[in-house]
Amino acid sequence: ARVRHAAPLNRLLYVDLKTFLPCLNLAYTDKTSMAANLEVRVPFLNVELMELAARLPPRLKLRGLKRKYILKRAAEKLLPHHVVWRKKAGFGAPIRAWLRGPLRPLVEELLSSEQVARRGLFRPEVVARLIADNLSGREDYSLQVFQLLTLELWQRTFIDDAS
Repeated sequence: ARVRHAAPLNRLLYVDLKTFLPCLNLAYTDKTSMAANLEVRVPFLNVELMELAARLPPRLKLRGLKRKYILKRAAEKLLPHHVVWRKKAGFGAPIRAWLRGPLRPLVEELLSSEQVARRGLFRPEVVARLIADNLSGREDYSLQVFQLLTLELWQRTFIDDAS
């Protein structure tokens, strides 16, 4: 009920708190950290801290395009300016290294010209060129090759095996 009367930014953050964080972000972090035998802590999810943050006015959370404004202002006293105010950097999986390393035999097998022609979804010569350019380093087609590999695995699991 209190959320209904909150500022638009705070209402959006509430939706994020109730949907994205528990269902996607935190669940993913928990699963991947457990797979690596790590215990991840999330100190900013302390209940009292979350309640305080929810009561803060939007101008302290967002200033222009600067997110987490009040947190960054507080951190300025402890960390170098360039660390506090640097651009957000997401966590990217090392797909390129995987495709050149442990996944390379799988790519060569599942995305061979013969397999691609048999599947009939893409032109084999185009897929072969993507893979070759990616492996040589001429271009970074890692994401595209990974997507093709994922699609082929999905087809084998849900289409081929289902029939």
